[in-house]
Amino acid sequence: MRGGVRTVVEGHRVVLLETRPPVAAKILNTPGGPELVLVGAAAGLLEGDRVTIDLTLGPGARLTVRTTAATLAHPCPDGEWTETIVNATLGPGATLAWLAEPLVACAGCRHRSQSTIVLDEGAAAVWYEACTLGRSGERAGTVQLRLDATVDGVPLLRDGLKFPDGAETPAVLAGHRHTGSVHLLGRRASGPFLQLAGPGTTARAVAVDAAGLERALAPARSLFLSITAPTEEEVRAPWLSSHTSTTVTARRPAAPSNARR
Repeated sequence: MRGGVRTVVEGHRVVLLETRPPVAAKILNTPGGPELVLVGAAAGLLEGDRVTIDLTLGPGARLTVRTTAATLAHPCPDGEWTETIVNATLGPGATLAWLAEPLVACAGCRHRSQSTIVLDEGAAAVWYEACTLGRSGERAGTVQLRLDATVDGVPLLRDGLKFPDGAETPAVLAGHRHTGSVHLLGRRASGPFLQLAGPGTTARAVAVDAAGLERALAPARSLFLSITAPTEEEVRAPWLSSHTSTTVTARRPAAPSNARR
């Protein structure tokens, strides 16, 4: 199944939202700006599924993206792949927070994920991603994760993980099943983190369980989000006087007029 979400944000409003199974979406208006909540609309990720998330933020726009549950990459017995592609384009001064729940790579899976973030001058992003390599008592299949970030036309971060291609060594996962990162892109944060060559800061962790990973990364995530949080003036903006939510159901393409019944 080929599906996904396309979202365009201008100012403090989501002006375009298109969805196709196996993904649906809900928009929440919050004091920090609009939130896009991604919801599974069908079973997945199943072999052959490809989900594409396209996010476009205009100048000064803000958006937070969350998911309602972990994403499961199911077994691929016929040798095909499951794929997730995320493209985020941020205009000048825009701010994005990607706070998805973890990816769970099941035994026998063959999963690829590619995230591309393009930030214009003055834009910033907090990007959180976590992966569980195998459900309880099982060993994950094949996983390829890739993240590319560019700021003002200059490469900022090239990050990735391939499992099991050397990832189980002491230098990478050291036998841990849970791994994650939180990146601050377009800004810097002080602290015991990895400072990128450009305007960016990264925190990484591995853990024996999901709770341990959350404890390890939560402080960095909270700090990074505070750096990109809206000002009091932005929070008091008139557009936030009423908090509403909108649910957008997945839309299937119309059947051709000569389709057989």
